[in-house]
Formats: sequence, C-alpha cells, structure tokens
Amino acid sequence: MTTVATACSRPPADIELRAKAQGADAQRKRHAEEAHIRELLAPFSHVEGLHPGYAMFEDRCDEAAEGNIFEPATGPLLTCSMSGHAVFGVEGEVADVLRRIDAAHIAKWQPDINGPGSASGGSMDYALMYQRMRGVEPDGQLMPAPYLESVNEDVKITWDTVSNGTTPPLYQVEGKETPACPPKSLLYSRCDITPQRPEAVPSIRARYGTVLQVDIQPPLSGGTYFEVPRPPS
Repeated sequence: MTTVATACSRPPADIELRAKAQGADAQRKRHAEEAHIRELLAPFSHVEGLHPGYAMFEDRCDEAAEGNIFEPATGPLLTCSMSGHAVFGVEGEVADVLRRIDAAHIAKWQPDINGPGSASGGSMDYALMYQRMRGVEPDGQLMPAPYLESVNEDVKITWDTVSNGTTPPLYQVEGKETPACPPKSLLYSRCDITPQRPEAVPSIRARYGTVLQVDIQPPLSGGTYFEVPRPPS
C-alpha cells in the first residue's frame, strides 16, 4: 500500500510536463497572452520621436525546483510566463515624446494621487515632473526613478536621464551587449528578437542621445499565464 501511494504522488516526468506545456489549454492561453502583449507594444513604433531599436518577446515554461526533506517543494510543478519589451531611440525632448505617448491612448496610466507639486510615481504628472526637475525634489532628494506605468501595471516605460550638475546620469536603460535570447527551457520556450540583427543599447544611445524602453508583462503572477499544480503528497 505504501509503495502505491508513493508512486501516485510522484511528480510527472519531464515528458509529461512538456506535453502539458504544449497542450490545448496552454496553447489557448498562450495565444491570448501573446496577442495582448503585441497589441500593447505595437503602437509605440508609431509615436513621433520614437525610433525603433529592437523588440524582444519571451515565452517559456519552467519546472519548479525540487524540495528536500527539510524544505519540501511547494507551488506549481510547471509555470509558463510571457513578456515583451522594446527599446527606442528618442529624437527631441523626452517630455514631448511622453506627451505624445499619452495622446496616443496606448494605456491608462497611474493616477496622480498626490496632486500638484509632488506627483505620485507612475503617473504622467510624475514622468513630466521628473524631466522638469531632472530627477531632483525641491529639497534636494533624488526622485526614485524615471518611469511611467499603466493602472494595471502591465506596461512600464523607463528612459535615460541627463546629468544634474556634476553628478553622473541618474538613470540609464540597461544593456551593454547585443541583445540575445536566453538559454532554451527543457520543457518549452520561444524567443523572438526584431530585427534579427539587433543593435546594442549603447549604439542606439550614441545615435540618438537618449534611450527609452517599454516593458510589457501582465501583472498576474509576474506574467504567468499557465500552471500545472503540484499533486497532493
């Protein structure tokens, strides 16, 4: 009896998890998530002052780490998540580009709950205030970071900021090497980079002076769209 119970509670093999990752339910949710992400990314390429550098789309399913006798494994056996981001060169003033992004109604941005003078993070007022104040509060304190975020937190925009006096740049979009897809998952993974020979962030910065990045990651469990639950022990 003990042997039977142990066999029944044993996690499925990789081949079973791979089948679930590519099954009909996962594919249905995968297609819906991908359509949502690409729909949010596409309009940025049409905003005046934004010049596409590259876009990267990632979709992968990973098996959870195994536990041990001291810390048994918890959570789902398989987690599939998806994200996308795009990097642009900025022509002209960042504030002008931000206003055009707002006018394009790509997303509904975080409200400014603080009101005039001290805009709340993620709002358009905060983004414009950051540019106007060069990332420094009237009392001399540094503002957290330059960013604009949608109400449901699935779209986040960040950008390079200029130096304030003798200080180094307050913020720069990350990236040194030519972007490349991460190692493939054993169970399921896809990665697309457009164009196929993308330009590195420093090269884009050298050409336009300022880099802006758009990150798309649906907020539900950090972009998770499909899970395989762990069977009861």
